[in-house]
Amino acid sequence: MVFLRPARTALLLCAVLPVAGIPSGQAFEGLELELANLEGEGWAVNRLQARLVWLDESRASLRLTAESATLPEPLGTVSGLQLACTSATVSAQQIRCRDGQLHIASGYPGPQQMRISFDYRFDSQQLRAHLDGIRLDGGLLSAGIVHDPGAWELTIEGKVLQLDAVTRRLVAAGLLPAAVDGTGAVGFTARLQGAGSVLQTGQVTAGIHSETFSDEPGDLAGEGLELSFEATLNRRAPRWDIRADFSGQQGQLYANPVYIDFSAHPVQATGRFEWLPQDGQLRIRSLEYRQPDTLRLHAEGVLDTGRAELLERLSLDVQQGSFPGLYETWLRPWLTGGPLGDLQTGGHLGARLQFEHGELQAAHLRLTGVAVNDGEARFGFSGLDGEIAWARDEVPRQSVVSWDQGHLFRVPLGAARIATLSTVSALHLQEAARIAILDGELQLDTFEVGYPGGSIERLRVDGILTPVSMRALTRSLGWQEFAGKLSGVIPDVRYENGNLEVGGMLLVRVFDGDITLSNLRLAKPFSVIPRLWVDARVNNIDLEELTGTFSFGRIEGRLDGRVDGLYMESWRPVAFDAGFSTPSGDAARHRISQKAVDNISSIGGGGVGGALSRSFLRFFKDFPYDRLGLRCRLKNGICDMGGVAPAANGYYIVKGRLLPPRLDVIGYANRVDWDSLVSQLMAVIERQGSEVQ
Repeated sequence: MVFLRPARTALLLCAVLPVAGIPSGQAFEGLELELANLEGEGWAVNRLQARLVWLDESRASLRLTAESATLPEPLGTVSGLQLACTSATVSAQQIRCRDGQLHIASGYPGPQQMRISFDYRFDSQQLRAHLDGIRLDGGLLSAGIVHDPGAWELTIEGKVLQLDAVTRRLVAAGLLPAAVDGTGAVGFTARLQGAGSVLQTGQVTAGIHSETFSDEPGDLAGEGLELSFEATLNRRAPRWDIRADFSGQQGQLYANPVYIDFSAHPVQATGRFEWLPQDGQLRIRSLEYRQPDTLRLHAEGVLDTGRAELLERLSLDVQQGSFPGLYETWLRPWLTGGPLGDLQTGGHLGARLQFEHGELQAAHLRLTGVAVNDGEARFGFSGLDGEIAWARDEVPRQSVVSWDQGHLFRVPLGAARIATLSTVSALHLQEAARIAILDGELQLDTFEVGYPGGSIERLRVDGILTPVSMRALTRSLGWQEFAGKLSGVIPDVRYENGNLEVGGMLLVRVFDGDITLSNLRLAKPFSVIPRLWVDARVNNIDLEELTGTFSFGRIEGRLDGRVDGLYMESWRPVAFDAGFSTPSGDAARHRISQKAVDNISSIGGGGVGGALSRSFLRFFKDFPYDRLGLRCRLKNGICDMGGVAPAANGYYIVKGRLLPPRLDVIGYANRVDWDSLVSQLMAVIERQGSEVQ
C-alpha cells in the first residue's frame, strides 16, 4: 500500500489529457511531469517525475521515478525508486499495467527488483495493484492492494522466510529478546482492511517449520517444529477485538525452563482478547488450552503494560491436569533442585487459581487417584484423593486429603485421612490424625505449620507412636534387623526460625527398656550442614535382646547409660560425653559368651579391649560377670576412654566375678581416634555377618 500511493498520484497526473477528452491520436506523442514533493499522512515522496509515451491509440509506455520516499515505520526511507511499464493500457475509463517492474536502490528491506501490475479506474477511483518477487529475510513476499476512495484492502504473503533472519528483525524491532541460529522457515499470509490511515480489520495466518535452532543464551531452542498460528483483529474503538488460534503438532521446544514435546503431547490453544491501546490493557476474555494427557485449562484476566506488575488479574481453571505429563512439562521445570524435583507421578489434578497484581490470592486443588514417588525413595503415596483450599486472608478453609498407602524412607504407611484448616499464614489439624506404620500407628493430636512469609517458619507436633515391630522396621529401612518393639511419645516438637526443638522429653521404648531424649535441638535441618544437640538416657535395656540382633555374641543382663552434650554436624558426632554400664542392683542373670568377649577384645586392635587368656577358659562357652560398661568423652576427634572401674594400667570393660571361671576384659588405651574406633566396630559387625540369633 505504501509503495503505491506515489504511483497513484502520478497516474492521475498522466491521465489528465485523456480524462479532459483530448484524443491521444492528435499531436501528443508523450507527456512528462516533474513534481518537487508529494506528501500525505505518514508518507512523503521527493522529486517525483512521470513520463508517458504513446505507443498507439490505447497503449502507452509509462515510467515513474523518485529520488526518495519516506514511509511509515518500520519501513523508514527508501531511495532510487523506478517504476516502468512498457505497455500500459490507457483510456478515458482506466489505466492498466499487466507486466511492470519496480526497482528500489536502497532502504527497507534492501535493494529490490520486483514485478508490479496495477489497474486504476477513473470513474470509481479504484486502484488494484499487485507486487511480486519482494526479497526479504531469505524468502519472497508478494503484496496486493485494492484501494477505493473510502476503504482499502491489503494482502501480503510471505514464503520460506528464514527463521534466524526473521528473529533478528524482530529483535531490532524490540519484539524478541534474542535472535536464534539454525535452520527453519516461516510462512505467513496477512489480509488487512481499513480506511485512510486507520486499520479496521485484519486476518493473519503463519506457520513455522524448523529443523533445529537455539539462541545464544540457551534459553530458547527447538527441533523438528511444526507450528501454526491464526489471528483476526477487529477495531471497535477504543478497543481491538482479537481472536487467536495456535497449534503445535510436531517437534520439541525448550523455552527456559519449560520443555514441550509436541509430538508426544500436541497443543491446541484458542483465545479471545481485547486490546485497549489508550489504557495499555490486554483483557483475556477467554483462553482455552488443550494438551492431551497433560493439561486442559480455561483462563481469564487482565494484563496492564503500564504497571510494574504486568499481571493485574488472572483466573486459571485447570479443568484436567493429567500426570505424568503435567508434572514433566509444567511442574518439574520450576521444582528442579528442590525436594520435589525428581518424582514419578500418576493420576489427575484439577485446580482453580486466582492471581491479582502478580500474586496468588486463592487456590483450590482437586486430587483424584494421584500417585507420587520420590526418585531417591524418600517418600511416596498412591491413591491420593481430596480437596486442598487456601486463600490470602485469615478466613480458615478446610482441606481433606486421603491416601491408600505410602512410605517414608521405605517405611510403609497404611491408609490415612488428614483434615486441616488453613489461613494465609498457618495450617493446623482440624481433627486428630491416625497413620498406620507397619503394625503400629502414629497418632497425631497436634500438627501446626506457620508460614507467614510464604516459607515454613514454625512447626509444632504432638503425638504418640504405638508399638512398632523393630524387626519389620529395620527390614524396611534395609538396616540390620533388630528384635523388640519401638514406641514413643512425641511431646510438643517445635520448629521455628530454622531450628527444631523438643519441648519435653522424647520417649522411645525399645529392647524392653526406655530411651529418653531431652534438650533436643536441630538447627537448619535442610541446609548443607545441619547441626544437632541432644542429651540421652538409656534405662534398663535388655542386653540379650539387643545383642541377639547381631552375631556379635550373647550378653545377658541389663544396661543403663547416658549421652550428655551430643553435638553433631552433618549427622556426624563432633562432641559428647557418654557412658554405659550395668545398673546398680541389677537382679538379672549376668552371662557373656566367649564370642562376645572375643569381639569386645578385638575392638581397638587390642587397645580398647584387653587380651583374653587362652588357657582353660577357652573350653567355656560363656562366663558370669559382675559388671560391664564403657565410657567415651569425644572432643576434637579423640575419645578419652574409660570402663566400669580402674584396673592395673587400664580399666575394666568386663569385670568378672570372684568365683571361677573368672573373666576380666581390660582396656589399656586411654585415648582412641574416634573414626578408627567406629571403623573397627563396623568391621566386627560386617565380619560376623547379619545373622539374627
